Amino acid sequence: MQSEKIQKPLLGDDNNSLVALLAINLIAFVMIGLIKVIYFLESLPVEQFYNQIYYPLILQSDWLSRPWTLFTYNWVHDGFWILFANMVWLSLFSYILQSNGANKHIFPIYFYGGLISPIPFMLMASNQPLVGSYACVTGIAIACVALTPNYKVLKSVGGGIPIWVFGLIFMALQAYLLLEAPLAIQLCVLLGGLVGFIYILLLKKGKDLGKWMHQLLHLLNNSLMPKN
Repeated sequence: MQSEKIQKPLLGDDNNSLVALLAINLIAFVMIGLIKVIYFLESLPVEQFYNQIYYPLILQSDWLSRPWTLFTYNWVHDGFWILFANMVWLSLFSYILQSNGANKHIFPIYFYGGLISPIPFMLMASNQPLVGSYACVTGIAIACVALTPNYKVLKSVGGGIPIWVFGLIFMALQAYLLLEAPLAIQLCVLLGGLVGFIYILLLKKGKDLGKWMHQLLHLLNNSLMPKN
């Protein structure tokens, strides 16, 4: 990780995990929004848009009939301000991870958070669908605090504010926003945070859960490179 710290990715670098995650989330939001506009311009019922486009992408109680939603629900946001808030927190905590040599672990944490956190939802069969990157961003936030709890930001303000303070603020806001949510969804977000914590705990012990992703990406890059 120390060597990664020296090679911290720049904003436009191909290996910048934060920029990649932001781009995927924004592109998904814009594409779904454009499709919704097309339905509107064609005078199609809004219910048809939700039934044909939106619902097939989010996780619902009948997820067994649409298993792909386990991999798509966390890229879908129903509302700009929800997306904006999630991306602001994602940017903050991911940037700290990058500053501490953990850029290559950002996507694996996000991926595992999205894949594992729905377990309570699937077991409890909640009537409210699971949508958005809440659990994934929570995993990134907890991972950041677990890795470097005393890392300081805004150093011009009283010598800096430890990142664990922002972690507490983030969790308090999450608790408030999910106050009226079903228990299954609340547990999903908590499990997403636990995923981030366990990932960093194992990483400190030398176990890299994202290693297979790095190797797969390296293999794909090599296979796509032009042969001399």
